[in-house]
Amino acid sequence: MRVVCVHVPHFHVQVECLKDPDLGKRPVVIVGMPEERGFVIDCSEELAHRGVAPMMPLRDVYHLCYDAVPVLARRREHSLLWEEVLSSIAGITLRMEPKKEGTVFLDVTRLPGMYKSEEQVASALGCMISDRFQLDVRIGAGNSRFIAFEAALCASKDARVIPSGMERDFLSPLNIDHLPVPDDVRERLHLLGLHSLGQISAFTLSALTSQFGAAGKELWELSNGVGERGRISCAFAVTDVDRELVCDGPVHSKQQIRAALLELLDGLCLELEELGKACRAIKLVLDLQNRTFFEKQFVLHVPTTRKEDMLRRIMAGLEGVELASPVRIMSVRAGALVNHDGRQERLFRSRPDLAKGMKDVSGFLKTKYGALSLARAVRNDSGTHLPDDMFIFVEP
Repeated sequence: MRVVCVHVPHFHVQVECLKDPDLGKRPVVIVGMPEERGFVIDCSEELAHRGVAPMMPLRDVYHLCYDAVPVLARRREHSLLWEEVLSSIAGITLRMEPKKEGTVFLDVTRLPGMYKSEEQVASALGCMISDRFQLDVRIGAGNSRFIAFEAALCASKDARVIPSGMERDFLSPLNIDHLPVPDDVRERLHLLGLHSLGQISAFTLSALTSQFGAAGKELWELSNGVGERGRISCAFAVTDVDRELVCDGPVHSKQQIRAALLELLDGLCLELEELGKACRAIKLVLDLQNRTFFEKQFVLHVPTTRKEDMLRRIMAGLEGVELASPVRIMSVRAGALVNHDGRQERLFRSRPDLAKGMKDVSGFLKTKYGALSLARAVRNDSGTHLPDDMFIFVEP
């Protein structure tokens, strides 16, 4: 899985500075309401360097920084602004997982929309958030949430992408205090003289698990940059799925349109299958070189996830249509989504361990009962047309 982390450093401080710009020049600490007992929610970068951290009591802050300026958190306003940020990000990808206010993880395993690289996605996200909300944002990309977040923290300007295969080089100099592990595990690492992720990655998996148990496996995976396999689910209900393609050159003929549609529908159908949805309608939008648009919606006879069915319906609807200008940008949108009944069939086809599991079950049944109580029906090669003799039962 490829993950992009959008991180707004000191989000609560930045939001307060939007209302009162003078706060940006002072050491600010954002504190909770009285019922929250005055705990620190956020602080400016200056106070963070002086030892102030979230969840610290306000009285301890004054021991470290007597000149700290307390600001009462406006929780509702902060939450509403963060929801607006998430809604804007949803225009690029729906696969998002908020960590806390100011940090969200995005799944870009399949690049969304018209973006050709993770750098383009990161640049678009950074420009959108900074221009629309006037927030300073840092963006990181990697093969896991941990690496993407650390890349965002290390991004000197805008974004940092960790390419596949470079994870260990990036992680090696990091201090173990960055690890998302319990404090007692971190303390034991320090006692063993292990202060960086590079030192931990030098050990084998068996050595770490023998010393730390289940936490050792997590330490080994984090320090070696092992990628996450699962996908981040959609944060919002999906009503439409779309794909867009910027043509490399002018598209004139129906054959060229058909070839471009095949590429678009291929990604569209993969997304529908992952969501377990089928579509009843397809909308085609052609952005022409003369700055005009051609739009047409096609209704399917039955819901489908097959690109062949979609392509056949679209090309039939384009018969006799003459475009005023070559196509510059092409997009398709699948609408009227319904649950796809064929999802279970795809599940069985994608399980390579099914044959091994059946073999293990067969061995167990033979050992317990002396005979196999499972059988598989196969066609008989005798050439008979009698229904009772056309199939025989064999071991699975």
